Amino acid sequence: MLWMQPTPPLARLSEKKKPMPTQSKSAEAAFANSPPIRSRLSGVSLRRVGVCDRVAIKKLVLDPEQEQFAGSVDVVFDQLQNSRHPELEHPFAIVASGKTVGFFILREKQALPPWAPADAVTLHSFRICRALQGKGYGRAGVDLATSWLRRQRPDVRQLMLAVNGRNAAAKSVYLKADFSDTGEIFHGPIGDQNILTAHIRRDLG
Repeated sequence: MLWMQPTPPLARLSEKKKPMPTQSKSAEAAFANSPPIRSRLSGVSLRRVGVCDRVAIKKLVLDPEQEQFAGSVDVVFDQLQNSRHPELEHPFAIVASGKTVGFFILREKQALPPWAPADAVTLHSFRICRALQGKGYGRAGVDLATSWLRRQRPDVRQLMLAVNGRNAAAKSVYLKADFSDTGEIFHGPIGDQNILTAHIRRDLG
């Protein structure tokens, strides 16, 4: 049976270390004071990710073929730290029973990729540790992302993503998680990307 060394709780940002800016102070305070975003899968919730959490996220090891599509954690964190719009990029950890099991980034407004409409939020760098795949954490992560949008971005009507045309397994997971294929193709640096979208239902609270 595959086993993953337990990931320690994500480190709190030290006052001596400069945090990775991901949002305005007012937005950060509102997030901190709001109830936790929890999944219908028991014990799974979202946690904000900061610059000190790079090592914890690097423990979410993927198979090599998955890594090429999700992107290197170091590259992802370097891009976050050098972002032109850090307040519009929101990195999260998926946490189950106190352990980090997954990671993703939400982007909005000026931080959106060229294929996304202005009224959408996009999902990026989604990963679930290979030792914990198949346990429902991927679907839970999507549920958590849409729950966050319902609570924090009431005007957003769709969550979108781009999945590589060669990554059939990931596309199948997203389609089972209520995404649908728009039929649009974006020609990315590592191949054609299928653009998927999920409608944000407002009747779920």
